[in-house]
Amino acid sequence: MLISQFLKRIVLLIVCFYFNGLSVSAKGIDLSKTTSPIDISSFVEYYETNNVKLTLRDIQHRQFIAHPQKAIHFGFSDVTRWFKVTLYSSKTTNWSFECGNPLIEYFDVFIPNGNNNFDIIRGGCFVAKEKRNYSSNHPIVLFPLLANQPKTLYIKITSQRGFYTKFLVMPEKAQEIKSRSDDRRNWFFDGVQLFGNLLIGIIAFFLLKTNAYSVFAFYSFCISITVLGYHESLGDLFTSNPILSSLINTFPYRLLVVPEIVLTFYILPITTQFPRWIKWYLYFIILATFTLLFAICVDYNWKWIKMNVWNSVLAEITILLLFVYAYYKKIKLEGYFVCSFLFSFLGFLFLQLRLLQVIDFDWIHHIIFLAEMSKIVFFIFLVFHFFKRIQPEKVEANTPVLVNTIADFSEEELIETSNVDKEQNKKNKLNKALKTTKREHVLSPPDDVFLQRIDEIIENKLSDSTFNIVDLADALNLSAVQLRRKLKIQTNQTTVEYIRNYRLKKAAELLKNRNGNISDVAFQVGFESLSYFTKVFQEFYGKSPSDWLKTH
Repeated sequence: MLISQFLKRIVLLIVCFYFNGLSVSAKGIDLSKTTSPIDISSFVEYYETNNVKLTLRDIQHRQFIAHPQKAIHFGFSDVTRWFKVTLYSSKTTNWSFECGNPLIEYFDVFIPNGNNNFDIIRGGCFVAKEKRNYSSNHPIVLFPLLANQPKTLYIKITSQRGFYTKFLVMPEKAQEIKSRSDDRRNWFFDGVQLFGNLLIGIIAFFLLKTNAYSVFAFYSFCISITVLGYHESLGDLFTSNPILSSLINTFPYRLLVVPEIVLTFYILPITTQFPRWIKWYLYFIILATFTLLFAICVDYNWKWIKMNVWNSVLAEITILLLFVYAYYKKIKLEGYFVCSFLFSFLGFLFLQLRLLQVIDFDWIHHIIFLAEMSKIVFFIFLVFHFFKRIQPEKVEANTPVLVNTIADFSEEELIETSNVDKEQNKKNKLNKALKTTKREHVLSPPDDVFLQRIDEIIENKLSDSTFNIVDLADALNLSAVQLRRKLKIQTNQTTVEYIRNYRLKKAAELLKNRNGNISDVAFQVGFESLSYFTKVFQEFYGKSPSDWLKTH
């Protein structure tokens, strides 16, 4: 047994030497040539105990276990973990020890000061800031290291939350440089978030005035609040109690799944094109989220916390599967919008999977940062796409009668333009049509196989705003002219009118059944411009959509 542990230790030291560039001997980790931050997580040893009252004297002579992992990564439990690492240098220098996770509840560092005595550096998010022995939001401990005198540091961690962190050691000057670099990175990230939220807010409230975009703006705001809580800046706004403040800091993170689900309801037609149990399952997840949050507040226990994380993971995996299902069913979605949403919460999904020890990646925070950057890029493309498509809609909104009337001419009439009399007849026909075009206010149920086939095709493409006369004619294996003639004979409507009136009829049904608000219904039936939808609805029914809602 001892030989096996010895061989494992030797292999570990060899691997660490080649991959970290550190020299390790019986004295400990040699820092003599170190000038920049180094990761010592894979060099520490650890000891676990359920007795939180054990002191350093009690555990000093206990058997510690080698920690070969590249990061300090433990799951949810009420176990107290002790770590130790021995450092030495050939010259006298001041050093810094850093733990990068600010959400560990209790974090104590024991530094020997001679005569077998130790200075205790206390910290953790459950300790009041004025009682912590460091000023940063995560533990940073300075200590001297005398030439050729090894020093063994002990670290005590008590945290019911799962945590992932790394232990870094560096010269004091390198710590100052790193702290400034971290501050600049955090300021840049905060600036990106602020700019992104402003951009999304402008789009949601001034350009794309739909509930879906408004909810996405709120979701982006929730992500910003979540990051604020992660930096321990949120709870202090409400209370000076460190435990209560820490709980408030985690509220946005634990509740983030709720705006994700609400936004999913607005993006996907959950109530109309998905199995009914999906809706109730998502409702159950929301209820479970609030229930577990209440349980955490009343009885702070690692089991409730772990259940909350699993609940969020299942919810986010469900959302991903719903979008896969929508793609499989070819449900029309706004590409830029959906990509930004999915990319933004993938980072948080990976973060929670890492807390559950399902994955062990250290690049997850980079994913979150890239998600914030990509959000801006996605929405710049979205604005460009919006202005690109709004121009044809404005033309169509201003001249719907003209477009429909031009469609009344056959190809033969448009080609035969050499005869002056025919030209004059066509002009007269155009002027007459512009003055006397009449809208049908009620569509009679189709009583013909041909009309039923048309209705089926339009119904399947109802939410597709790009569906037009050519698409309908191709689906019927007819030319656009043949389709116009047959429709004109049977319904006295042009193809453009028939498609638009069918959309308006379905919109009226959806509004009557309260299947969404006006903007959502307009989007469901294929209108991308709310102003154009309101205009043609008013012309068709004689009242605006809002008045229709009041009377039905």
